[in-house]
Amino acid sequence: MERTFIYCLVIIFFGTVAPKQNPLNRRQTRLMQLVQIAKQLKTCVNDTDPALLSTPENVEKHCEESALKCFQEAPLKPLNNEEKKMRFDVLIKQLRRKLPQREARKTNPKCPSCDSFKMKPPQEFLNSLQSLLQKMISYDHHSNHHHCHGQCT
Repeated sequence: MERTFIYCLVIIFFGTVAPKQNPLNRRQTRLMQLVQIAKQLKTCVNDTDPALLSTPENVEKHCEESALKCFQEAPLKPLNNEEKKMRFDVLIKQLRRKLPQREARKTNPKCPSCDSFKMKPPQEFLNSLQSLLQKMISYDHHSNHHHCHGQCT
């Protein structure tokens, strides 16, 4: 009993002393997870479905998060394979989770609506998603190393 109590105290102590990850690192980690999710979705998505998806490309820096929301809300469809469909459902849930904020925005930039982008098949859609995520990772990484917190141009 006493040993369990001491063990619990040690766990609580390390939980409060452990350094918290800063928001920019959490964001970077989440973006890297999203790249992996996009790669995995390629094996589960129904690429034979004739429906095309509105695909953001050549997105301006101030519109990256808006474009990411377009990707997150797109009506991707799973393969008919039951196992792949289950995996697809898990991946889509993960894809749609909110991204940690980079910084507080004072203004809301005008960005293109989701339906203004070209329509593309699912594999090209997922390639564009990966490309956008890599761009966001690169930008966040640059901001983090130069301590300009999103104010660099």
